[in-house]
Amino acid sequence: MDYLELECKVHPGGENVDILVAHLADIGFSMFEETEEGVKAYIDVAIFNQEQLDALPILNTNELCTVHYTINETEKKNWNEEWESNFHPVVIGTEIYVRAEYHAPDPAFKYELIIQPRMAFGTGHHATTSLMMEAMLEIDFENKSVLDMGCGTAILAILAEKKGASNILAIDNDPVAVENSVLNCAINNAVKVNCLTGDATTPGEEKFDVILANINRNIILADLPFYVKNLKSGGFLLMSGFYLKDLNVIEEKAGLCGLNLLHHRVLNDWCQVVFVTNN
Repeated sequence: MDYLELECKVHPGGENVDILVAHLADIGFSMFEETEEGVKAYIDVAIFNQEQLDALPILNTNELCTVHYTINETEKKNWNEEWESNFHPVVIGTEIYVRAEYHAPDPAFKYELIIQPRMAFGTGHHATTSLMMEAMLEIDFENKSVLDMGCGTAILAILAEKKGASNILAIDNDPVAVENSVLNCAINNAVKVNCLTGDATTPGEEKFDVILANINRNIILADLPFYVKNLKSGGFLLMSGFYLKDLNVIEEKAGLCGLNLLHHRVLNDWCQVVFVTNN
């Protein structure tokens, strides 16, 4: 047995999974597989250090999330071959087709997105990404300005450009995610997307017609005032990354910030919301 598999269940997920992956990568984990409950991470048994793992703050008691993990031995794999055999194109509704470069194109779909599946995140397979893209199909992006917070692979930003957005600012606090976003924008010829490392304060006073935030409950609650400040009058705020049970607290905080809930979607207990400014 050459590798160890670390299976992590993360609650809430969203950005917390991305943060966990970044920390695991720092201590030698080199392959990641997204799951509905979190992530599976793999490391060569020869370089695994239990003390380094135990020292990761995100695995200990904190206010942001809880992480439960198990460690299993696994055989060494050809990761590229393994990934390609398990990564399948994603279809959203009747219009969106998400694939990797090695998949054949499908001209039957109006919007085709090519995502380099680095670390397996933001490929459209997770419920929250699918829900966000479904909601985006109902929004008019033509000549609109868009902010994508917690952009991950920039899949939502790229879709916004394909739907006609005039300029898109994509922000993530993980430099690796931003590098991957830049790569995916190049693959998709998304020339109107500007990818930056930052947080909710990065846009400053800039105003947007549409804001996309697929993050997590705690970050959303903390950053809602920033989103509202950056949202144009009559603009749309699309959010996901939290569970249905959190909808009430999200709606209450949004209402205090001057937003009205238009509707919400649910998939596998994950929730997606669309808000509009009430002025």
